[in-house]
Amino acid sequence: MGQALATQFGDQELALVASALEVAEESVGDYYRLSDATWLRYPYEVKTLAELMPAEVTSRALAQVLRLRRPPAGGRLRARDFYRICLQDHNLLGLIAREGTQELLLPLLIYVLAHELVHVVRFYRFQHLFEADEEERAAEEARVHRITAQALGRVRLARLDEVLKFYEQHGCDTYVAGCA
Repeated sequence: MGQALATQFGDQELALVASALEVAEESVGDYYRLSDATWLRYPYEVKTLAELMPAEVTSRALAQVLRLRRPPAGGRLRARDFYRICLQDHNLLGLIAREGTQELLLPLLIYVLAHELVHVVRFYRFQHLFEADEEERAAEEARVHRITAQALGRVRLARLDEVLKFYEQHGCDTYVAGCA
């Protein structure tokens, strides 16, 4: 009998998420010329499936960005927006299982996290509005992919080029659907 497909990241995958986030943040930060202090002005968090609420889980993406609002704190009068990157462990692990190679997970995580961080930066800079219609979202996805590919251009990692080429040829939705 075959081994059951994992739906949530285990300790090994969580360690890869941490490594991927470091590479993604540094690459996107270099692309946009963001210092560590500047990142503090663009608050975001990354959550994996075990930490997500049911409404934050989707079968249609490898990750998604949600805009949330923190209540006013510390004498502030206004609430403050922040973004949550919701990794969809089940979709990422399903893709890895379909591809039959665990070594694809790190480059895939780097791409996905860098892609979502580009969205975060663009939202904070008002280069794209979070609320957009389907046509605007599709155009934005293409722009974000191009920026992500440029930001990751200096990263030397096996199989990262494969991930970038697949997204360039087929788009984000196809990778989830398993056409690779």
